[in-house]
Amino acid sequence: MDQTLNLKLEEFKKALGTLKEAIDMFDSTNILVRDATIKRFEYCFELSWKTSKVFLKEEKGNLVMAPKECFKTLGKYELLSPEEVEKSLNMVDDRNETTHAYGEKFIQALYPRIKEYFKVMEKIYYSIVR
Repeated sequence: MDQTLNLKLEEFKKALGTLKEAIDMFDSTNILVRDATIKRFEYCFELSWKTSKVFLKEEKGNLVMAPKECFKTLGKYELLSPEEVEKSLNMVDDRNETTHAYGEKFIQALYPRIKEYFKVMEKIYYSIVR
């Protein structure tokens, strides 16, 4: 396995751990916990697709340039199920939305979905390290 991929996987694993810690503290009434969870989701998402990008290039010879393309390609290699690919594509949309519109209504809707996104990101991690 390429050194770059190993480093990305290490960062990704740490990020998953911090996101899991925040998810375990789930509290829809605590704005600090909610906001911290969303911030951790954002950087975990970035590591999930960028680690996948390196994996696809190094291990499969497949160059992808965007998150949606990356997750679809993981599905093509059966590292994600069709349902997980769909969740991943929704995750991309939600991640993009956190950058452009930080409205309260959206944030309240996103917060509980992060638990499902975590499961997909965890699956990506374990699919790559297998």
